[in-house]
Amino acid sequence: RGAHAKIVFTGDYVDRGADSRGVIERLMAGPKRSQDEFICLRGNHDDLFVRAVMSGQGLPDWAWHLYWHTVVSYGLDREAARGSDPTLSRHAEFLAALPLTHDDGTHLFVHAGIRPGVALELQSEQDLLWIRHEFLDHDGLLPRRVVHGHTIIGDLPVLTANRISIDTGAFQSGILTAAVINGPEVSFLQAVRRADRSAVVREFELRAIVHGRKVSSTARKAQSDYLEGRIDLIGLQQLSDE
Repeated sequence: RGAHAKIVFTGDYVDRGADSRGVIERLMAGPKRSQDEFICLRGNHDDLFVRAVMSGQGLPDWAWHLYWHTVVSYGLDREAARGSDPTLSRHAEFLAALPLTHDDGTHLFVHAGIRPGVALELQSEQDLLWIRHEFLDHDGLLPRRVVHGHTIIGDLPVLTANRISIDTGAFQSGILTAAVINGPEVSFLQAVRRADRSAVVREFELRAIVHGRKVSSTARKAQSDYLEGRIDLIGLQQLSDE
């Protein structure tokens, strides 16, 4: 919306839909506006894919069963994937070079989360890519508010004092969520796939009330033209309580 938008992607560009190749090509192309910036982070599925493709031995059984639809998006079958497909290799190199985190001084963007009690500079790659419950169940303060994906949390994002969870499982729900962070203000955009495979974009805000580990997030309408979407967010409550 402003003169400069920094757009951070939190990973898992492969194995999350039928067109992994198209997703990676779009990211590699960069933003359409020259004043904007893409920051792409690596996810655990991207990491596994890179390891399989760059092993020099073709896709092992585990990788084929996990990534067969990703390989098909490149127009390859399993035998062809054993060779050195130039596009597949170029995309694997792109994914391998992606950072694991982006720190803007207030928010830490990462795929999975961080381990509480460990300094940011000492976080392990394993945790940054894979952590779940130790991070999600933590109700204390963290060095930064963490913006992350990895764990699907339902049709609505979750906003707490220490994290912004935005993975709404787009590959299965058809709902892709982005957090819009402007200083202390946070709102959300969702692109929702409709039955005719077109999409509608809606905007809303979450008013988060945190009591221990319970988060009550009430979505408040910001625009009136998103009501064609998959769900009506007005007054909808999401409770997250272990």
